[in-house]
Amino acid sequence: MVIDDMFEKLVAESEELIHYHIHKLNIRDRNGDFYAEGLFALWNAYRTYDPEAGTLHSYMHWKVRNALIDKIRKDSRTYEQEEGIAEQMVQEGRDQWEDEITDEPLWNQVKEALTPNQWKWVYHYIIRDRSISQIARLEGVSQDAVKNWGRHARKKLKELGKTI
Repeated sequence: MVIDDMFEKLVAESEELIHYHIHKLNIRDRNGDFYAEGLFALWNAYRTYDPEAGTLHSYMHWKVRNALIDKIRKDSRTYEQEEGIAEQMVQEGRDQWEDEITDEPLWNQVKEALTPNQWKWVYHYIIRDRSISQIARLEGVSQDAVKNWGRHARKKLKELGKTI
């Protein structure tokens, strides 16, 4: 119990250290994952600290910074793998939208009313919730082209909505 109290005191004193490194590494920590990673790194630093190797403060800085960088790298690899799979699916012409859509007749009607590029915008932007830049990268076109697809698709969807 004494060790836990000592660690809680250390966390209270070192909380700014975690926030400092999150800010310094330009991390947007919307859901607190990086902060949690920093706390875990503090715990590891506390457990593995060797007084002969240097000060606890510098060791904590090193552990927290490296843990955050490792998490950035891991998240980046995961994102790249997911994007690679999505890009491969687009290249292979797989169309999995049927698996995700519950009202197929409506979506088939929408698909028939749109050009292939406008449908790509609907599929990626509305159904798959991808950003304009992600769509542009997947389709090998400029972001302006994707925005143009969306602009024309929205017009047609409004017209289609009046007839349904």
